[in-house]
Amino acid sequence: MNNMLACLSCGTDKTESIVHHGSYILRCASCGETIVATSFMAMLDSDHRCSVFIDPGPGKHPSPEMLVARGPLRQIATAISAAASDGTLIRLISEAKD
Repeated sequence: MNNMLACLSCGTDKTESIVHHGSYILRCASCGETIVATSFMAMLDSDHRCSVFIDPGPGKHPSPEMLVARGPLRQIATAISAAASDGTLIRLISEAKD
């Protein structure tokens, strides 16, 4: 990975994608520091497949019970927005392309 996305706090280059209210956030998977953020609306027009979970915290793997939705981002965006609207952190995990 290129070091332009390295965490300024701990130097790690491992990131996680989070949706919080209407924001799409890339955060450090080690310490949880926000690396970059944009509007979630900027991400909606995508067929990229992902699994979406209630976030268990930086670096932790979500359990199957925390699943919110799975599929192409444009098709599950409403479910993601609804789950994140109350301030719940929502983790997006990319799925491998078939």
